[in-house]
Amino acid sequence: MVAGGIAYYAIRVFTQSADEIVLPELTGKNILYVLETLTNMGLNAKLYGTRYDDAIPKYAVLSQDPQPGATIKKGRDVVIYISKGKKENILPDLRQIPLKQALILLEKNEFQKGRIVVTYSAQTEKDSVISQYPEPYSTALKASFCDLLVSRGDMPKGFVMPDLTGLRLENASLVVAAHHLGISSILSNVDLTRDFGIVLSQTPETGSRVTGNTPITLIVNNSEKNRQMPPDKLTSIILLTHALPPGFLNRHVRVETDMFGPILDLYNGYMKPGTDINIMVPAGIKAKLNFFIDHVLVKAIIIDPWKEDTTTGDLLWESSLPQFYQPISPDLVTN
Repeated sequence: MVAGGIAYYAIRVFTQSADEIVLPELTGKNILYVLETLTNMGLNAKLYGTRYDDAIPKYAVLSQDPQPGATIKKGRDVVIYISKGKKENILPDLRQIPLKQALILLEKNEFQKGRIVVTYSAQTEKDSVISQYPEPYSTALKASFCDLLVSRGDMPKGFVMPDLTGLRLENASLVVAAHHLGISSILSNVDLTRDFGIVLSQTPETGSRVTGNTPITLIVNNSEKNRQMPPDKLTSIILLTHALPPGFLNRHVRVETDMFGPILDLYNGYMKPGTDINIMVPAGIKAKLNFFIDHVLVKAIIIDPWKEDTTTGDLLWESSLPQFYQPISPDLVTN
């Protein structure tokens, strides 16, 4: 009991005689400065741990215990946490990946889309990533930007624009296709000195350098000005049909047209009764077709590609051929 009392008295005298210090604000200060400050104050710095923080820079004090303003005696411990700074992630490898998928991977790894630059590349498919910055597998701060270089595909080959003026539209389209080009727009103008369907002018001009992506506009002679023709009609086909009435004898069928200039026969021969007359004509040529059955005009159709809603042609006239029916009963015959 005497020894315990002496020890208690000695500790109490020692603690009361130690100087008390007001602990300063250490949060946000660099760890080297904090260690020097605590050492000069006679305190011991105890590192408890580290963690990421978006506000406190790397190697700075994140928190302290006791708190700032608390009184503490010399020789005591001050527990501090050190900041690891903003969290850094590893950039994924986006090369040779389609752009849409690359953007999804960036967002998944907590990065943002930076600048996107597009260029031609023979080694990378169109709309896929050629390269990136920062580079793949490098570390970067969370939510930082990643720039991408995206492929436009192989560089298109250059061609010399052919002379299409004076050609019929259907022939001009064949020349354009032979040069691996495409017609983007077809407009109409009126020139009474030229035949309808003739190309009056073109853009780009003859001899210009063009590629497969160059828009080509043709001005074609027509009876009306400022009309438009969808270019896909030049490669479309219209099916015209007419049903022969039933009967016993073959019928003489003739179908004539003026689509090639002079009137020509598309079909001239005999067909069985009850069958269908099927004629396929190009949708991009303005033409008239006449159907004759046994030398009698029964149907006339105009194909006008300058009309957007024309899919089967405009029926100008169609006769009603006599129909023959089988007797309903031996005593009743119907014509």
